[in-house]
Amino acid sequence: MAAREWNDLPCELLQSIADRLGLIEFLSFRGVCKDWNSASSTASAEIEALPSHEPWFLLYGENSECVLIAESGRKYTITIPELNGATCLASKQGWLLLLREGSMFFFCPFSRARIDLPGQFPHTAIFDDHVAVFSSPPTSQDCVVCVVTKSDETHLKVHVIRRGDNAWTEMYTIGFASKIENAAYCNGAFYFFDDTDLMLYLGLENRRLTITKVRYTQSPKDKGIGLRFSTDSEKNDMKKRLGLAEGFPLSTCGTIVSGKNADKMVPYENTGNAKESGSRGLKGVWFQPRFHQIDQNHSW
Repeated sequence: MAAREWNDLPCELLQSIADRLGLIEFLSFRGVCKDWNSASSTASAEIEALPSHEPWFLLYGENSECVLIAESGRKYTITIPELNGATCLASKQGWLLLLREGSMFFFCPFSRARIDLPGQFPHTAIFDDHVAVFSSPPTSQDCVVCVVTKSDETHLKVHVIRRGDNAWTEMYTIGFASKIENAAYCNGAFYFFDDTDLMLYLGLENRRLTITKVRYTQSPKDKGIGLRFSTDSEKNDMKKRLGLAEGFPLSTCGTIVSGKNADKMVPYENTGNAKESGSRGLKGVWFQPRFHQIDQNHSW
């Protein structure tokens, strides 16, 4: 019996192989040829449904060339044109919320699925960085995006857009002098944390904005809002693994990892100053490895 050519294997066999592959191997499998790509389309659903992973890290910023570090520590170089000139504002469940030239869009790095938000974001000439968070995947009907912008030294603007909206809504302008550093969505509210242990939270139902002091606890009985921050010992020394010198400017977008008892927040970080050092400013993002696919006609 003659052996079959690699590009003439039964679809059922190819599907069975794809179901057993890790994400990186799965992407390589899909790139072999059109038939292998088509046969693996059902396996992507299994990858989307995998239980929560520890986040991977993506370094970008100079051009389309990016460096990916998997949970195993293995390093890959990949080309992602969508990240050229973009800044990641939020990361959740494998989706990145990107800002580029005034436009925002959701993006999945592995499948290249993209969902554009309508219009231009109202404030692109900003005093300081945007910090954003979204309530659920952009494919969900109840997805809401919230962005805070430091409009000047003493004021914040809060903008919200819901799935199906055609434009952003400016909900609040408030006096707030400190810098927002982290953000999360939990229990029906958006939470923003500054660098002085103040917390700003916006309820989705009552649309009330409240500022309060953060209270940390180590007691498992006191669950609070159900978030825990990753500790220094849990963080990977990414600069060392990437071969970057101490003090090299790196702006990193954090993420939320689902947990059994509480979600874990991998925080945003901004180390060094690109302008002061005269160095190129690189960016990074922590994200969960997922392969999301959407319909061609999918829209916000």
